[in-house]
Amino acid sequence: MLTKSDLEQIRHIVREEIENEVTVAKDDIQTDLTMSKVLIQENIDQVKDRVKNIEIKTTRMHKELKGEIRLVTNFLDKENVKTLKRVVKIENHLGISS
Repeated sequence: MLTKSDLEQIRHIVREEIENEVTVAKDDIQTDLTMSKVLIQENIDQVKDRVKNIEIKTTRMHKELKGEIRLVTNFLDKENVKTLKRVVKIENHLGISS
C-alpha cells in the first residue's frame, strides 16, 4: 500500500510532467501565433499594395476619360454648330422661318 509520502511524490512528479507539457504546448502555440501574425501581416501588405495599384490605375483612367470626354464634347459641339448653320441656310433657301 502507498503511503502519504509516496502519493505526494507521485503528485509532485505528475505535476512536473504536466507543467513541462503545458509549457511546451504554450511555446508551440505562441510560435504558431507569431507565425500566423507574420503571414497575416504579409497578406495585408500585399492587399494594400494591390489596392494602391488599383487606385493609381483608377486615377489614371479617370484623367484619361476626362480628356476623352472633353474631346468628344468639343467635337459634338462643333458638329452641332455646323448642323445649325446648315439648317438656317436650308430654311432661308426654302423661305421657312424657325
